[in-house]
Amino acid sequence: MDLRVDIAGVTLNSPIISSSSIDGMDGDRICAVSEYKLGAATTKTIVKDMQQDVLPNMKAVRGQSMMNCVFGTNLTAEQWFNIEFPKALKAGIPIIANMAGTNPDEAIELAKGCEAAGASFIEYPTACPHMGNILEAMFPGLKIPLPEVSDPGDYARQIEAVKKAVNIPVIAKFSSIYHLTCKTWARAVEDAGADAISAADSIGPVMGINIEDGEPLLGGPRGYSGLTGAAIKPLVLRMVLEITEEVKIPVIGIGGISSAEEAIEYIMAGASAVALSSECIFNGYERYGKIYDGIVSFMDRKGYNSIADFKGLTHKKIKERFEKKREIIQEIIVPECNTQKCIGCGKCATGCAFGAITMKDKKPVFDEGLCHGCGFCTSVCPVKALRQEYYA
Repeated sequence: MDLRVDIAGVTLNSPIISSSSIDGMDGDRICAVSEYKLGAATTKTIVKDMQQDVLPNMKAVRGQSMMNCVFGTNLTAEQWFNIEFPKALKAGIPIIANMAGTNPDEAIELAKGCEAAGASFIEYPTACPHMGNILEAMFPGLKIPLPEVSDPGDYARQIEAVKKAVNIPVIAKFSSIYHLTCKTWARAVEDAGADAISAADSIGPVMGINIEDGEPLLGGPRGYSGLTGAAIKPLVLRMVLEITEEVKIPVIGIGGISSAEEAIEYIMAGASAVALSSECIFNGYERYGKIYDGIVSFMDRKGYNSIADFKGLTHKKIKERFEKKREIIQEIIVPECNTQKCIGCGKCATGCAFGAITMKDKKPVFDEGLCHGCGFCTSVCPVKALRQEYYA
């Protein structure tokens, strides 16, 4: 079984990557997480000068999600070049240098410095949707316009300039705020010479409020932040599907991955590899390795020998819907219950909005006259005892 993947000519021994986050805060942290079957590790965003974070800046959101308004790395670029990269390279895996300059010339110099220090990739982010509010308060007189979401021209020109300045692959990292225009942005960065796309970073601005005193949960003038984790996964999964329909360069899927099943979804949507961080902040470094092991188990069960065997499978299934004239189905299929697997929890009956399920002897009974065939019950069953095949 082969779990190696190729990203722009660089071979990763695993499709699992640590995304730009706390797990890339310095060389020691990268070495620590690399032991958990990573194919590559990404630095926290490298900027020229160290910037102190505004506090508090991280809060959990219900459902394994997170609000954060964390700046880039708390280390200078020079410390990365001279100290942290040499440490990180001891991990023995490719290092993705996520970096951002305050202007194009600074971005080029940072990219050159990262390459010289041993990075295997440059990852160049688009926008942090919540940072303008904080920076304008920190630096009176500074005006930061809202991120441009319709015209990728300026960002594409920056990608082109960075690409010309280095010899290692350049990854364009999209924010989730580009979800409606992701195809346009993907075409633009591919035309500009980007070697890969990672999608997607946080969506926002978002906020939370402490109802005991009315204070915004996070620091800064208004408590604005970006949202990551499970909450954005369905949106980003669709982005990855559409981006991989549009361009030929590889895509790294990022957003809300907490299990092997979710990583597999991204690969089936067309991603060449996946990256995560929020799940491991919640539950520890071991989650990287457990997700890898889960992919191995899935491949063994399905008889797959390589990631390529199921990469992009969903594109084929969507095509088949049209070929078989099954893109619109309106005939109701009533679910069937495997009574041997059913544990009698009753979640299917509680969740049925149409009152079509009753529990008898701790097993669900379906009223065919009331069932709307919506499929919700099958999704809340914790043991997958309900079967409803619309595309058998």
